Amino acid sequence: MNAEGSVTYEPKDTQDLTAFLENNKEKYHEIWIIITKKEFSNPQPVSFNEAVTLALAQGLVDSRTKSFDNRKYEIRLTKRKKEKKSV
Repeated sequence: MNAEGSVTYEPKDTQDLTAFLENNKEKYHEIWIIITKKEFSNPQPVSFNEAVTLALAQGLVDSRTKSFDNRKYEIRLTKRKKEKKSV
C-alpha cells in the first residue's frame, strides 16, 4: 500500500493520539502533530515527550519541529526506515 502525502492532527489527549497514529501510520507518508506549548495550556493535552513516546511505539520517529502559531508547534512523524542487512 502506497502512503499518501501528509496530514496534520491536533490530539485531544494521549488516548486520542494513540488511536489516530494506529489508524493512520500506514495511510500517510508523514504525520504532523500539533502540540500546545506548556505556557499556554496546563496541563497540556499531549506533551512533546508523550507524543514522541507514542510515535516510537507505533514505529514512527520524529524528525523535526516547526512553529504552528505563537501558542502551538508541530512535530513531524514518519515511519522508521528499515535497516538494510549487511552480508
